[in-house]
Amino acid sequence: LRISRIASTIGGRPRFTVGPRSLDDLDGAFVRSLGSIVNVEQMVRRVTLLEHMEASGVVLMNPLDPLLTTRDKYRTLYKLELKGVPVPRTFVCEDLRAAYERSKKLGRIVVKPLIGSRGYGSVLVDHPEVAFRVLKTLASTRHPLYVQEYVDKPARDIRAFVVDGRVVAAMYRYAPEGEWRTNIAQGGEGEPCRLEAEFEEVVLKAVEALDLWYAGVDVIESPRGPVVVEVNGSPDWEELTEVTGVNPAPSIVDCLVGRIKQ
Repeated sequence: LRISRIASTIGGRPRFTVGPRSLDDLDGAFVRSLGSIVNVEQMVRRVTLLEHMEASGVVLMNPLDPLLTTRDKYRTLYKLELKGVPVPRTFVCEDLRAAYERSKKLGRIVVKPLIGSRGYGSVLVDHPEVAFRVLKTLASTRHPLYVQEYVDKPARDIRAFVVDGRVVAAMYRYAPEGEWRTNIAQGGEGEPCRLEAEFEEVVLKAVEALDLWYAGVDVIESPRGPVVVEVNGSPDWEELTEVTGVNPAPSIVDCLVGRIKQ
């Protein structure tokens, strides 16, 4: 069901409808996406709709606030860092000179969009002058500048899938030849991963820090130990299921039903 099709009524019944159909008997729902958004008012309307549904007793999975946190890389990382989860050094600003100066100190960097997924828009930069050109382009279009250290790692990362406080499956994601991004959407390939205890502890700590009921956690095997680079509050699991043989969908449904009954 597309969120764009849901209408809401204040001061009347039914509160929520899709065409002639009432959704007022809805106990819970999975929020997979906010849909395609082309302006700020559309974003505000959809977020407020979900807030209205939660306030009216509909149990959303993931809950709205944690879900919105994972849509924002900056918000995600600062919350993780405050809870002691290891994350990459990251600098966020709207000042070109400040971002450029910090990029020189960080060395090899990754410039990312503040909002985005699947590796789209992420650029690996090896030289300060190239960094300046990338950052200048973003600054010219009034985009926030999100500069992150590149964390040394093997040509892979780990995607751990967590449901209701438990890692149900994990896979390595290997970057294709000539590419640094390991995202499946960028051509990455998955292999089964047996998560070591140290990594599992960090993954579960990250999910708990963000109050998520289910999530995909991307963690790097760095020289200094596990480092969490991103957390996805509405992760896909097709590749994970194909690679590991584990389908997390039943666990996700059980989690939502359990929360509704509480």
